[in-house]
Amino acid sequence: MDESLTDITEKQVVNLCDGKILGYIVDFMIDVCNGCITAIIIPGDGGIFGFKKCTDIIIPWNKICKIGKDTIIVDIGNLPSVEDDRGKRRKK
Repeated sequence: MDESLTDITEKQVVNLCDGKILGYIVDFMIDVCNGCITAIIIPGDGGIFGFKKCTDIIIPWNKICKIGKDTIIVDIGNLPSVEDDRGKRRKK
């Protein structure tokens, strides 16, 4: 199955561990030497009206379980829902 990057960014990303909808892909990390995608980037919680500083969620490509018609299933464990003492979301 061939997909363009645009097609992939239009799919919801869901965490297999807890069923949480993480959002949509906003960027990719690419290994330019080998010509392959190494990770996808999902925006973190943006707070009220998106003005709160957030930390993006970087998901390694090998954590993608399935790319379906409408959804991308990833297995990244439980993401903490509480913020640490610096007000930033912790990444796993």
